[in-house]
Amino acid sequence: MTRGELVPRRRLITDLAAVRDDVPLILLVAPPGYGKSIALRQWAARDQRSFAWVTAEPADRDPHRLLRRIARAIGEIHPVEPATWRSLSAPASELAGEAVPRLAATAPEVLVIDDVHLLRGTPGQQLVLALAESLPTGSHLAIGARSRLGLPVGGLRSQGRCAEFGPSDLRLSRAEAINLIRATGTALPAEQALGLNRRFEGWPAGVYLAALSLRGRSDAVRAAGQVTGADAYLSEYFREVVLAAEPADTVRFLLRSATLDTLSGGVCDAVLRRHGSGQLLAGLAVRNLFVAPIHPASRSYRYHPVFREMLLAELRRREPAAEPALHRRAATWFERRDQAEPAVRHAAAAGDTRATTRLVLRHGRGLINEGRAGPVADALDGLGRGAVEQDVRLAARAGWVYAFAGRTLQAGACLTAATGQAAPDAKTAAAVERLRAALAPGGVDGMLGSARRAARAERPGSPWYATTMVLLGVAEGFTGNTVLATARFARAARTGAEYPVPAALALAGLAWHAADQHDCAASAAYAEESAALLGPGSRTYGWAVMTHLVRARVALETGDATAFRLLLGEAAEAMEQARPFPWLVAAASLRLSRVTLDAGDHTAASKAAVRARLALDQLTTTGVLAERYRALTADLGRESAADTGAGTAGLTAAEQRVLLLLPTHLTLNQIAGELRLSRNTVKTQVAAVYRKLSASTRAAAVVQGRELGLLD
Repeated sequence: MTRGELVPRRRLITDLAAVRDDVPLILLVAPPGYGKSIALRQWAARDQRSFAWVTAEPADRDPHRLLRRIARAIGEIHPVEPATWRSLSAPASELAGEAVPRLAATAPEVLVIDDVHLLRGTPGQQLVLALAESLPTGSHLAIGARSRLGLPVGGLRSQGRCAEFGPSDLRLSRAEAINLIRATGTALPAEQALGLNRRFEGWPAGVYLAALSLRGRSDAVRAAGQVTGADAYLSEYFREVVLAAEPADTVRFLLRSATLDTLSGGVCDAVLRRHGSGQLLAGLAVRNLFVAPIHPASRSYRYHPVFREMLLAELRRREPAAEPALHRRAATWFERRDQAEPAVRHAAAAGDTRATTRLVLRHGRGLINEGRAGPVADALDGLGRGAVEQDVRLAARAGWVYAFAGRTLQAGACLTAATGQAAPDAKTAAAVERLRAALAPGGVDGMLGSARRAARAERPGSPWYATTMVLLGVAEGFTGNTVLATARFARAARTGAEYPVPAALALAGLAWHAADQHDCAASAAYAEESAALLGPGSRTYGWAVMTHLVRARVALETGDATAFRLLLGEAAEAMEQARPFPWLVAAASLRLSRVTLDAGDHTAASKAAVRARLALDQLTTTGVLAERYRALTADLGRESAADTGAGTAGLTAAEQRVLLLLPTHLTLNQIAGELRLSRNTVKTQVAAVYRKLSASTRAAAVVQGRELGLLD
């Protein structure tokens, strides 16, 4: 069974069949493997109209040969008049005047000419277009090609007489991807099948080959998330179908430029030490060689991600020493243009610890403010844990990046590494204290002491002043000194334009203080000012959770139910990213419980209270947070859940904490690191959870926990 027979492209076939009778030209243009020929054959098999078919060959650059092949294809449907055959022998310059109109008059309802890209720039290609323009109403010329280079269709397009289908039309739909994978005999759940289709961007041949590579594997579900363009089936396809047809200089360009996420003439010229990259990129994009424009105005491009993976693997195979040098040149190019994030990524990919350290020290805070912590954390992963942690300056800054990326284990490891080394100067010592205050391994009291020590090195206007002030304000508020806390928040809030993330948290603190004083107008004003500072990238940061929650409270008070639900959703997303900051999870969960209780949602309020208690368990000292929790549980109408376990199937607080992490993809070792426990302790607690919930597997425990309302 061929790939074309595995999955019918019903939506695409319907669209092809629906082309109006007065539209003579139908173009299917996409890179190799998008199923152009398959779609046309399925259309021909399912449509009642007559189809004639020609697959172009290199020899068809001879216009006489091409027209004779077209005539023979038409002749398989109905006879071609002798006069038409005689006209095909006319000189090439006269074919368009007589032979083409005669062929057009005898054409079937659909004439397919596939692989027209092989005729690029030849008289044969021009005759194909002339044939389309000569067709009578009711007949179509359907062309399959990898590019439309050399096909001047602007006139027909402007007249509405050309229907065009590109990669976006030929991509696999969700249902088609699931059906194609299953048809190969590969057993994948729908979630993994759809994930594979997303990563391959709906490229049919890629999804098919990936499914074949997984067929028969006992670990197919796990392996589905790890299939890349470097896998044997895919890399062989790219080498044979794409690279083999390209000159050596183009292949060299493709391999070396694959080190870049975003391609432009300038960066490619600099990194590859050549000229004319912009023109070459434009040509590759026009030819649909798995190169697509990102921003036409800025002339930037990107490779299809799977194609890029193959190119990188091929580069490492052919030129194993080339990649680090290419990344170093890219880092230099981006740094000179003040593009910090790609500069950090390329410096780390080059293994250049010194350059990475310099860039993170200089730009780390700014990247966090721009919502770019996640990509920078990924770059630091590439540098290697040992390289990050061996330099106290880098460890102290990387800890912040990891924390804002929601990576608890890595942030804690950076703090441990930084604490174990002597700081070379007061600035670095303050950075370590600031990270310790943020992660609060010593609880609220330790947070206050660390924040005070960090504050000694900061002055108004210094890059970390706002962050230090907001941490100090939070810690003082947790120890009951609301006067000092609001003063610190006010100072941090004044830096909003330049340091938006800490200023937004400070304004949220002022908004909550005003709400506690029943000053609704001031609370709403502070809340909106806080939200205005958060850009798209930083709205999901953990530090944004208090902003979303206080805005939800305002929406509740004003009766805006839609905004209330949306803001609670944003708060839930930010809460997940707040896990490296246990004090923030505790405080935000207490606020969330209060807000949902006020909204009459006792179930949501109880769940938030459980989460608050679990976060409090991670703090060695809790300050006023413990008092707030006790007041909350009293209002919820039950005894302290931390002691009784009422309504929790008898699970202890520690067991509930483990249960909350079972729906994640974390291993037992990772759960142990997240909770700062030994693996054996976590293993014992998981066993207790299974026993009390009458579950024999992790999945069953999650299902039972959800049925009991212990999990969302």
